Amino acid sequence: MKRISLRGVLPVFITLLFYNSVQAQEYLCDIEDVGTLTPHESIAKISLTHVWQGAWGGVRTNNADRITGLYDFDLYYLLSAKQAANQDGDYTLLVCSVQSSFGKGLKDSKLSSFFELNDAAKGYNEVLIDKLFVQFTTLNRALTVDIGKIEIKDLFDGSAVAHCEKSQFIAEPLVHNLAVPWPGHGLGARVLLKPTNSWYAQAAIGDAQAVKRETGLRTAFHDEDYFFGIAEIGIKPNLADLHGTYRFMLWYDPQNKSYLDGSAKVNRDDLGMAVSIDQQVNDRATVFFRYGWADDKVNELEDFVSFGGQIEGLIEGRNEDIFAVGYVRGLRSPHGLPARGERQIDLIETYYKIKVNDNLLISPIVQFEMDPGGVKNESPAIVFGIRCRLKF
Repeated sequence: MKRISLRGVLPVFITLLFYNSVQAQEYLCDIEDVGTLTPHESIAKISLTHVWQGAWGGVRTNNADRITGLYDFDLYYLLSAKQAANQDGDYTLLVCSVQSSFGKGLKDSKLSSFFELNDAAKGYNEVLIDKLFVQFTTLNRALTVDIGKIEIKDLFDGSAVAHCEKSQFIAEPLVHNLAVPWPGHGLGARVLLKPTNSWYAQAAIGDAQAVKRETGLRTAFHDEDYFFGIAEIGIKPNLADLHGTYRFMLWYDPQNKSYLDGSAKVNRDDLGMAVSIDQQVNDRATVFFRYGWADDKVNELEDFVSFGGQIEGLIEGRNEDIFAVGYVRGLRSPHGLPARGERQIDLIETYYKIKVNDNLLISPIVQFEMDPGGVKNESPAIVFGIRCRLKF
């Protein structure tokens, strides 16, 4: 299969970007998830997320507790916008996300968990540029393009109730589909076509060797031409005012991958598929489902399933609080599995998110992992935690 190269794609996107910027007339512009801006105006958003977790049981739980912190600063600068009566004209937006963090999760050093139980644990990073890209729209916002340093897994495999470790489920397999070999934050491009509110299609390519702490220029243009690709089609039915989104994905990874059976064989051009669904069942409850498949000869997880749901206002008088439960099952590849290795790994997480006010969220969290570390007959691990998020 022919490799995808950014070297030929980048000039096309840059030409479209500047054409869109030159053609635009300055006007007030309302941008989803950002706010209302005029050209050459900016909006900054800040969030602080602290998590404490303590574990009992499992492979190794000596002094098993951790505190982690994640600090995000997001800046949105509107370069240009076209005139539109409802403030929904086409626009060009610069997005910069800076992140700092401390602490590691329980996964390796304390619990020897197979899954990452705290996706907000990003390690020790003083300050790094997490994302830096330009987003522009055309055709009355039917077409959106992002180009620059992006994170593909933030843009694909979405879920209304299971896609943000800062405010929803915190375990990594309840935030992302682990059967997909997501690339890191790096240079790439995403194109989104959304002609109506009932369906959309999008595709992206990104540097498969990206390193989050780097700009991405070295791995994208000086190492091998390994560019991860993914395509997604989403259907958004609205039956009896109950919203849902049904996402279907195909992904492609061109990197050389060694066979897990130790045969020294190498596979190239790896392919897989994934599904992500969320659906309202009434005005307070929403359920979700994910499934992913990958080639078990070169990928440790062959099948991945997660499902669950959330209920708003479970307690009378607390209409904006959320109670949620999620279940994960990962089926490991049988190739190269150690003698005491457990093929099926299961995890349950539940949390109750308390909205103190518009700026402060507090969430007690309980997780239950069977056969932690992927070891048969190992004592189950119970993890208690509390997450505090402050946002401005």
